[in-house]
Amino acid sequence: MAWIKENEPSKDKYLKSLYEDAENRTGETVANVFKAQSLTPEILREHMRFYETTMFGKGELPIAFREMIGVVVSKANECPYCVSHHTRALLKVTTDKKRLAQIGEDFRRVELSKAEEAICLYAEKLTKSSFKMTEKDIDSLRVAGLNDQAIVEVNQVAAYYNYVNRIVDGLGVELEATMHE
Repeated sequence: MAWIKENEPSKDKYLKSLYEDAENRTGETVANVFKAQSLTPEILREHMRFYETTMFGKGELPIAFREMIGVVVSKANECPYCVSHHTRALLKVTTDKKRLAQIGEDFRRVELSKAEEAICLYAEKLTKSSFKMTEKDIDSLRVAGLNDQAIVEVNQVAAYYNYVNRIVDGLGVELEATMHE
């Protein structure tokens, strides 16, 4: 649910097909963040494609790093919906559940690899004060072992989550009932 009305997929064949495709790909019901965009199905389709490519497309960054960025950005933006969603997703793609579950609280209090720490610091700074970014921020990622493609992916994932956080917060998207369990 959100502060705006949502389009019913049963009344819109195109929207219904978008939801069915998403549910078939993920094995889960469509998330409320997507439902809140149901009044603009064309944009929703592109958002879903952008999400899938950003998070699961080919690249240098492991999915766990991408989810970690989502949690760090969402925490920096104080977006509990996305912190909850992406902490849960992070725990699905890692074997180190105890350590990574704490990232949503404060990544600085978690023992991170050099690359993980550099990624978290970059994502947080980009989120909180993008106007202060310098070439030194990129250099710190290189020193941590990331190549330029991985650096671009870190940037894109962080930027994506800033976008999604604003959709969630701006439309009042509520956490799904199943996420409260």
